[in-house]
Amino acid sequence: MNLSQLISGARPRTLALGVAPVWIGAASAWGVARGRAHGLSACAWIAGGADCAPSTTRMITLMLLSLGVAVFLQIAANFANDYSDGIRGTDAHRVDIAVANRVEYVTCATESGEVEREETLDYEELHAPTRLVASGVPPRAVLTAAVVSAALACACGVAAVVITGYWWLLAMGVVCVLAGWFYVGGAHPYGYRGWGEIAAFVFFGPVAALGTMATMVGTLTWPAVCGSVLVGLVALAVLSVNNLRDIRTDAQSGKRTWAVRLGARATTVCVIVVIAIVMLAVLAAGVFVGVHGGELAHLTVGWGFCAVLGMVCMLLTGYFTCFEVAHGEYMRAMWSLSLLALWLALAFTGFVLAL
Repeated sequence: MNLSQLISGARPRTLALGVAPVWIGAASAWGVARGRAHGLSACAWIAGGADCAPSTTRMITLMLLSLGVAVFLQIAANFANDYSDGIRGTDAHRVDIAVANRVEYVTCATESGEVEREETLDYEELHAPTRLVASGVPPRAVLTAAVVSAALACACGVAAVVITGYWWLLAMGVVCVLAGWFYVGGAHPYGYRGWGEIAAFVFFGPVAALGTMATMVGTLTWPAVCGSVLVGLVALAVLSVNNLRDIRTDAQSGKRTWAVRLGARATTVCVIVVIAIVMLAVLAAGVFVGVHGGELAHLTVGWGFCAVLGMVCMLLTGYFTCFEVAHGEYMRAMWSLSLLALWLALAFTGFVLAL
């Protein structure tokens, strides 16, 4: 497996889905830590939690470790999914269908008036990530990449446990690793039974965001819960769009995703509704800050700018994403949703740190 295949298999365009919930959890944690700066003693470097004031160095360290856990676990899951779908033959079937549906177009015309024609895949397949095993990469190499990525995530998680003393993080890490593997791995993968979208919501929403906050400051807040739900909905929308793209080949391969169960039209409507809910929630937060701005103790020009910039960019991105989903431009929609997750995190940062 060469470097380009390794990068493609990691799905870098969707890694924003791992970054955004950690960002939201970290922003929430900084808001709590700010309130502890006066009146509480400083946290020890090892251990510490809800009854002390963490130092900036400690906060940054735990934030980066949480980010490492989230991103490396996401990469591990991507490789594991590629491996499992590859050895099951699901991806090979997708490639066969894509080749069968290739598009013919004119490349140039000669002086005699004859034209040269060339066949290519349609836009969705041209811009889809490489399916490693189906494209000839040895399955063992893909599985090794998954194991190494999972090991790096575990190393970051163990370091966070040592610093915080929160041993329950180990149990949560084990659950996350198992969820990533059994999505399409094992004898009875839950991704083939229509539970993948729920898992995307849970693990890329509340688990990642609230897990980050709890790791950093040892407590949770309602704004963090709301932010985790919204970013989880974005992750759910991304996987739903991905399954819309693969709806025909998934149905033929026996993969019963929501898109296969509900049909393309109903799934498209559901995705647009989910995006609209996220947009309306952020807009409501913006209205609240605008109306009660004078009562917010920490509202500054900087946090206000972050909130407004993130909100406006998120609303615009969400608006165009809805059209992309409706018109079947699924690869563009997935990239737009990844960007939307980052804009959501930026807007949330401005809102939560203004409170």
